Amino acid sequence: MRWPFLVIAVTLTACQPPASAHVTPSSSSAGPPGDLIYVQDLNAPHMLEMDWSGKVRGWVSAQGFSLPSPDGSRFLRATDHLVVEDWRGKSLGQLDADLTSYGLSTWADDGQHICGISFPPNSSPDMGTGSLWIAAPGERARFVGGPVGKPGSDPAVVACSIKNNRAIVAGGLTAHWPPGGTSYLITGDVELVNLSTGAIEYAHQYPLGNLGGQQEPGTRGEWVLVVASRDGRYLAESGVFNGKATIREVPTGRELASFQGSVGGFSWDGSRVAVAVSVGGTTESRVITWMDQRVIWHGSGVAQSAFAKPDSSDLLVGRSSVAGDWYDQVVVREDGTSSVVVMNGRVWSP
Repeated sequence: MRWPFLVIAVTLTACQPPASAHVTPSSSSAGPPGDLIYVQDLNAPHMLEMDWSGKVRGWVSAQGFSLPSPDGSRFLRATDHLVVEDWRGKSLGQLDADLTSYGLSTWADDGQHICGISFPPNSSPDMGTGSLWIAAPGERARFVGGPVGKPGSDPAVVACSIKNNRAIVAGGLTAHWPPGGTSYLITGDVELVNLSTGAIEYAHQYPLGNLGGQQEPGTRGEWVLVVASRDGRYLAESGVFNGKATIREVPTGRELASFQGSVGGFSWDGSRVAVAVSVGGTTESRVITWMDQRVIWHGSGVAQSAFAKPDSSDLLVGRSSVAGDWYDQVVVREDGTSSVVVMNGRVWSP
């Protein structure tokens, strides 16, 4: 399975609100474009390159496009092999990684390396036999330590920090509640791996109980979905049913804060989170400082994802209505001001 922790590429749909701007992207411009967000255009085989104001700066081919770097200056392209390309579509070199498992990878915080997981031949991801690797384009991958992941869940790298010399691996699985009913993506386990030695410096398995897939008897566990800060210092554990989020420091495992809501992601420095909160029978999206729960921004809808702008407190928050009849992407800046940059899949270009 491919672990959807951060939604960066937004699919453009045929639903186009009247207020949307018409965009005619050109091929990539001459100078460095700054930080970019990639948005898929279903009206053409392109990935639009959008800056954080919502302005389209260029485009690259959508064929085989995957996994943009944090600043958008490079991305993976998967064809018969994996290649890293820059924002102009120029190859920076082949990536020494398995085509079948690159979806379990993430960019490191230096924007140069990728951390991922591969598996032995003829083994499945849920056997607990994954190997953590780190690689850069044109270089041979370096494998780190022993097996990662636990039997019964599919592992993926959810944070990789060259600065802090660590990677966080989370095991995901699908559960159903009531048994045979609604499905939920949940986290089964997390591991913090030292990138130099391969040592597991923190590990935790969450109580799962009855997963409800085969109408088996028994009670479910307190299921959670975990997201990690980019630097690998913090975990946000959001309860699937109790509506409570806990911020945990790793590797100490110390609980630093708890509050009502479900966390979609951290800011680059880890001090802020995007969270969906139930308020008076409705759900709203917020960006808060998790240490004191100060509200920086709030708006309607359910915050489902958050993408951090490097070296900034800005967040790109993906949200939708409870009914599912609209969705958007809104940039929330450090000072709390905000701009909707994608609405119902269409770029709102200034």
